[in-house]
Amino acid sequence: MKIHCTFFLSLLVLLISCGDRRAAMLSLAEEQIRYSLEKPHSLSIVAVSKPDSAFGNGYLSPEEVRSVTALMQKVTDVIMKRTEDMTVFNPDDRYVIDLAERQMRAMSELRSLTALSGKEKAWTGWKLKIDYEARNSKGDAFRAERWFFFDKEGKAVVRSFEIPVP
Repeated sequence: MKIHCTFFLSLLVLLISCGDRRAAMLSLAEEQIRYSLEKPHSLSIVAVSKPDSAFGNGYLSPEEVRSVTALMQKVTDVIMKRTEDMTVFNPDDRYVIDLAERQMRAMSELRSLTALSGKEKAWTGWKLKIDYEARNSKGDAFRAERWFFFDKEGKAVVRSFEIPVP
C-alpha cells in the first residue's frame, strides 16, 4: 500500500509540475505574441498545442513539416484564387498583400528549419504551437500559428516563427 501511495504522490507532483510548466510557457509565448503585434489588444488565442519535446531549436517532425507545407499551399491557393492566377492583381487588395508578405517571411524561416529538421539532435527543450487571431495596423483581421521553441526548463523562448493561416 505504501508503494502505491508513493507512486501516486510522485505522479501527482509530476502532473502538477507539467501543468505549471505548460502554463508558464503559454504565458511567455502569449506575451511574445503580444509584443510582436501592431495591435496587441486585438489578440485572441484560438488553440494551444500540448508542449512537445524539441530536438534542436527548430526541429519539426516529418508530420509537422507536412502540416506546415499543406498550410502554406492553402495560403498560395488563396492568393492565386483572389488574383485569378496572378492575371488580375490588385495592388490595393490589402488582404492579399499582407498574406503574401507574411507567407514570404514564413517561407524564409521554413527554409532554414527544413535544413535543421533532417538532423537528429539531443533533446534541447520544448516546442509549443499557438493558433491565434489579431488585427494589423490597418485594422484588418488575420490568423496565424506561431511555433515556439523553449529551453529545457520551459522558462525561455529560444526561437519562434509564424505561419499565416488564410
